[in-house]
Amino acid sequence: MANKNITIEPLKETTLRVELIGDTDLILHKRSRYYEQAECFKQSKDKGFKMPVIYNQPKNVWEGLITGIHWEKPINFHDEDISLYTEEEWKDYMENNRPCILTQAFKKSFTETFITFFKDSTGKKGTDIKRSLSIEGSICPVNFESVEVVNKIVPTSGISASPVLCSSNVFHNWRTTIEVSCPDIVFPYETVLQLIETSGKYIGIGTQRANGNGRYHINPDNVTII
Repeated sequence: MANKNITIEPLKETTLRVELIGDTDLILHKRSRYYEQAECFKQSKDKGFKMPVIYNQPKNVWEGLITGIHWEKPINFHDEDISLYTEEEWKDYMENNRPCILTQAFKKSFTETFITFFKDSTGKKGTDIKRSLSIEGSICPVNFESVEVVNKIVPTSGISASPVLCSSNVFHNWRTTIEVSCPDIVFPYETVLQLIETSGKYIGIGTQRANGNGRYHINPDNVTII
């Protein structure tokens, strides 16, 4: 029996490069590097194990503001002495490096939007978006007109929990660009654009999006089909 050459054609997909313009302030805030390192060490040891001196350093608000967000270019970490993080360093990064939003955060918000607003009308499940929608890269650099540090007392959970001070980076008049791909057989690009626009209006991105932060819209003059 003669061998046959079989050609497998890849699924046709549409890739969109879309600029997003912020409508409300963007807040970027996650656990600081120092906190995560200390927690990882603590949870890897038996209860009662004495914490090393390096994980008992005095609090430095600038450490959290600098290491609590992702950056376009690598930054210097002062793990041995977190007092070396300063306001001047924070300003330098804000001026010469760009803060970033994780693409997985956009993927999560798009999935949330799809399940909330599109599931019934399309007959699809959220797994379709999770499996078929892809976003280029791991980070989306953010441009902004100004940034400030906002300090708030926020509640914590638990029976004996008490409010704690939270310092966050708040960006005003921000924008970013994402590159999204989806096989045409699953969703046409018009649906993908509608999904992104709906996410920006009702879901948002970043910290405190449940309270109205991180809302955005698509810049219609800067949408490219690749």
